[in-house]
Amino acid sequence: MLADHHEYDVVVTAVAPVGAAVLADGFEGFVDQAKHPSWRSDVPRPAVGDRMRAVVLDATRTPARFSALPCDIRIARGLRHTRPLERLCPPPPDGGRDVEWAAIEEALGVALPADYKRLVRTYGGGVFAGLLWLLEPDCPDAMYDLVAQTAERAEDLADLWAIGEPKPSELAAGDVRLVPWGYVEGAGHVLYWLVRPGVEPEEWTVILNEGRGPLWEAHAMSCSRFLHDVVAGTSTSYYFEDIDDIADPEERTVFRPSSRIFGQ
Repeated sequence: MLADHHEYDVVVTAVAPVGAAVLADGFEGFVDQAKHPSWRSDVPRPAVGDRMRAVVLDATRTPARFSALPCDIRIARGLRHTRPLERLCPPPPDGGRDVEWAAIEEALGVALPADYKRLVRTYGGGVFAGLLWLLEPDCPDAMYDLVAQTAERAEDLADLWAIGEPKPSELAAGDVRLVPWGYVEGAGHVLYWLVRPGVEPEEWTVILNEGRGPLWEAHAMSCSRFLHDVVAGTSTSYYFEDIDDIADPEERTVFRPSSRIFGQ
């Protein structure tokens, strides 16, 4: 069975002016001409027998709709863990929030990952498992506001580094910056995206700074994957390996939106 956002090695079985029919793991699919790299570049047009990497955009269609565009494949890699998280930890019945992302990204000076935007749209800001806050734009409490925390944490880290606290090795290269997206209640750990020049948002690394010390911990995964693993109890992070010891069992698969916490 094909699944949205999952990648497959597909074989072209037929070609038409509007696109190409493909076969993936025995299932039929279709790549629209605008979803093949040749549409906007000098890549050769698809031919019967071609093999390529493609991602499922809509598995409910007959045939399923695929894309072979590198940008869609990168975005899908970030979105892949939002649905398992939603099944494990149900979103609020009334959903999350609609955000003017262009204005937020302009304020931050960087585009944000697709999976984070989906999390905000589906959940809104709030607390997973009773301890891990998802920061959001325009939160009424600046402590949990994405833009406010980006500025505040940058100042705090600059002060710490100025007095001699060592930077993590991941920040050794020039023009690398940090954007916070999560906060661990009580412990004070901050979860950041490691933003590198030329690296797409869907390829950013998650990096954690412990709340009461200089230690850092990097994870080559999306924020939705990190959240899923914490809630599922499968995280490889030193700070979440014993999740059952730090989270109330009744809270493990519960999300509490900030709109209710702050009475919005």
